[in-house]
Amino acid sequence: MMLGNIKLVSADTKINSIIKNKNQDVLFVGTISHISDDYFVIIAKDYINIESTAEAIGKRTENHRYVIMRNGGISYTSSYHGKTILEEGDYVIASLKKTKGKWIISNGLYEVDNEDYQTLSVKPCDKSPDVQSIILKYFINSDGRMNKFSSLSNKNKVYYRGKKIYDARWNMKKYLTIEEIRNSEKLKQMDHKTSLVGDTEEKTSYKLRKWIMLAVDVLAVVMIVRLLKKRKKN
Repeated sequence: MMLGNIKLVSADTKINSIIKNKNQDVLFVGTISHISDDYFVIIAKDYINIESTAEAIGKRTENHRYVIMRNGGISYTSSYHGKTILEEGDYVIASLKKTKGKWIISNGLYEVDNEDYQTLSVKPCDKSPDVQSIILKYFINSDGRMNKFSSLSNKNKVYYRGKKIYDARWNMKKYLTIEEIRNSEKLKQMDHKTSLVGDTEEKTSYKLRKWIMLAVDVLAVVMIVRLLKKRKKN
């Protein structure tokens, strides 16, 4: 594979801003504990330690309870379960910023499948997840340590430091874990299986093309024979 086909994830995305810690004061995994007409509350369970400085930690609320005004309505940036509205008990990744003494959603509010930052997913693995959701998943799973991602222009592969960690052709029912990603042999096995599938599909396609060509040849011969018989009768 040519490295020229690999490009960095677009710098203008919300995910990129999360990774670069731009325009946000806190990033955490938590649960929506209360929703009213005017505001909702998120309880932080685990903070993602992009920065562990005293200044960064000092931005957090003491009781880890974040009240966010709805201001006419807030929806998820993306939702694992395809939700269009917030519900109490939802697990979320929250990127927040404090403006004029109030917390607001900054780089997005993402509904996820569970509250364990080490295993959560942003989109189901078996439903063609987009590149951005895969990158956010592994960034959170690694507590912000994995932050050098790239992808192919056709957006069906994701790389971390040049090593492929997701390929749509792997046809997985669940994502690779952080431990599996660190295992080079596991990644080689995944690519080997992909190659076998590709070879099988190519052979099947070749056989099909041969049968079609044979059928066309036979049909042509039959037509010629019929034409010659008609000429003899005339």
